[in-house]
Amino acid sequence: MPVLLNSAGQPEPPTHMVARLRALHAGLHLKFVTHTGEHWAVCLTWPPDDRRWEYVQTGATDSASAYDIIGYLPVDCSADEAPAYLERTLRQYPKDEVRHMADQVHAYNADAPVAAAIEQALTEALESPIVPKKRGRPKKVS
Repeated sequence: MPVLLNSAGQPEPPTHMVARLRALHAGLHLKFVTHTGEHWAVCLTWPPDDRRWEYVQTGATDSASAYDIIGYLPVDCSADEAPAYLERTLRQYPKDEVRHMADQVHAYNADAPVAAAIEQALTEALESPIVPKKRGRPKKVS
């Protein structure tokens, strides 16, 4: 899977994976792990009621660092492989909120093939030519 680089030469997370993570939970995002150069950190932004936001308000912590790393994905991980990695990672995390996300990943993976099949069937139906039926009296066959 090709990896796109931003203007700083750092890999940018694939937009389809970012969208899937956001659909799962608004606070999920990917961040490139520079010290390994081989992984995306799966990050969860601190919830608004987290005590650690006090550190941001006092200036002790930068707001860009207000997240927890809850797992990792290989940079070359395909969209088909990512859900299995993510589900396994989330199930091992010590917070219930994060482990519950693994159930959502599982449900999404179970529903996605059905949704894709429905979408494909609709696309095929809309793209096929519609042949109007002839109206009128039936012809007599001798």
